[in-house]
Amino acid sequence: DGQLIATGGDDGKVKLWNASTGFCFVTFSEHTGPVNQVVFSSKGNVVVSSSLDGTVRAFDLVRYRNFRTFTSPEPTQFTCLALDNSGEMVVAGSLDPFEVYVWSLRTARLLDVLSGHTGPLSGVLFNPAHPYLISSSWDKTVRIWDVYNRKVAVESLDHSGEVLCVAVRPDGDQVCSADLTGQLYFWDPQDGTLEGTIEGRKDIMGGRRRDDAREAKNATHSLAFTSLCYSADGKCILAGGNSKYVCIYHIQQRVLLKRFEITNNLSLDGILTYLNSKNMTEAGPLALIDDEDGGSGSDKEDFKDNSLPGAKRSDFSKRKTPLVARTKCVKFSPDGRQWAAASTEGLMIYSLDQNLYFDPQDLDMEVTPENAQILLEEKQYAKALVMALRLNEQKLLKTMAETVPMDEILSVVSSIPVHYIERILVLIGEGINSSPHLQFYLTWVQTILTIHGKSLEKKFHENVKHSSIGT
Repeated sequence: DGQLIATGGDDGKVKLWNASTGFCFVTFSEHTGPVNQVVFSSKGNVVVSSSLDGTVRAFDLVRYRNFRTFTSPEPTQFTCLALDNSGEMVVAGSLDPFEVYVWSLRTARLLDVLSGHTGPLSGVLFNPAHPYLISSSWDKTVRIWDVYNRKVAVESLDHSGEVLCVAVRPDGDQVCSADLTGQLYFWDPQDGTLEGTIEGRKDIMGGRRRDDAREAKNATHSLAFTSLCYSADGKCILAGGNSKYVCIYHIQQRVLLKRFEITNNLSLDGILTYLNSKNMTEAGPLALIDDEDGGSGSDKEDFKDNSLPGAKRSDFSKRKTPLVARTKCVKFSPDGRQWAAASTEGLMIYSLDQNLYFDPQDLDMEVTPENAQILLEEKQYAKALVMALRLNEQKLLKTMAETVPMDEILSVVSSIPVHYIERILVLIGEGINSSPHLQFYLTWVQTILTIHGKSLEKKFHENVKHSSIGT
């Protein structure tokens, strides 16, 4: 339903986030290696993750526990994951050997092993409308399998470069794949014909690296997409990769609709566009020169590896190389009004809805739903409502607003900060359409317009002015 987001990290942790509030409310730490993909079941009560530690794990979202662990007969590292439409079959692709493993979610028994690829698997997914499994690999092919009848690959779609990711349209009648040459390929999965391509090398071209002796436009890296996702209506494709940009294309017209810049953090590699000759020396880029004589004793200690021999996890805060700006995964919400990107800067959510608002600077340890309920029981209605607004949980916010007595609405509205008034009006508008308490909500509207009418009118004129300047 688009309310929850599941992420997996290089630290081996699987996290669940609330999309509307931005809070992480569950963390699973059973994996001992980097997690490269997480998938929800069709019913939304199970999330499955694959990891380089050689396991695929299923987590129960009701009891919040790891209830299934899938392994292969021989130790291998899993790179991609998929669930069928019924949620009964788990499929994972491996790094080496180049095989696809099929398990039963109920019994955790290995059902089949699909062989045929000659390179590491980069993606697997089920066709939502047809009984086929689609896999992509570094062997420059996308293969379509009939896993239910245990047949060999039905179709092999050849590419000009190593295939990095694959996606299928919601109606199942089109498959999109991206290869190392920076192109997007659109295929008809029924007959295996190529419908068209999009050249995306220039669109995803990011900044230069610190060790580059050339500008970003002449760089040879970060010129391919590593994650694809169709929009809910199937008209657009969202693409991200090893770059600071995420692109949205219109499929039928084959044009770039918009390019999002996920970060401007100069501490990350791959941000700057132009080459600064002042930072270039005869020995190479100035940032890569390790001046041991000029460093202090404490600086040298920072570069020592003090991890214990045989430790499975190193200290991820001790980095000798800078992080690179990139997007590892992009996904649309089921309704198509939001999309999320897992990037170097963190989990980023883009939305068309104006009521999605999250400000971490407005939160502290005391801002919790439990404390909001306590304030409500103590009849501190204004504080309880403001705390609910800071949490941005719609159910809690509606409960707080409807609990305020009519004779207290005036004092509550007077205590609410001005920047929260628009969100209160949106909540009241939804309540007028769905609630029988019409007089109660109209009292809210009258009080808000009486107290904050001038500020709302001023903000409205400012928005009109800015929009007219933009056009």
